[in-house]
Amino acid sequence: MYWVRSLNKDTLFNLILAILVTITVTSLWGVGESRGDVYISLYTLEYLVLKAVLRPRRRTVDFIAIALLASFMFFVARRILEVLGL
Repeated sequence: MYWVRSLNKDTLFNLILAILVTITVTSLWGVGESRGDVYISLYTLEYLVLKAVLRPRRRTVDFIAIALLASFMFFVARRILEVLGL
């Protein structure tokens, strides 16, 4: 797999993220999941884990990570309040 070693981290990050998002969408669609919060939560986990593992170079503040993490925290808080009955 010489071509994988020749890719820089940024390209490899984007390639793996695209593959993971495609697998997530097809898997969740296949089981009939229609809630958007599940999709966003899994996208957030995929993005942040890949970012921690590959550490791609960013020229500015990572607004995507901030937005995904904020939405993930919102959905988790909403789900906790729903379980608690508040």
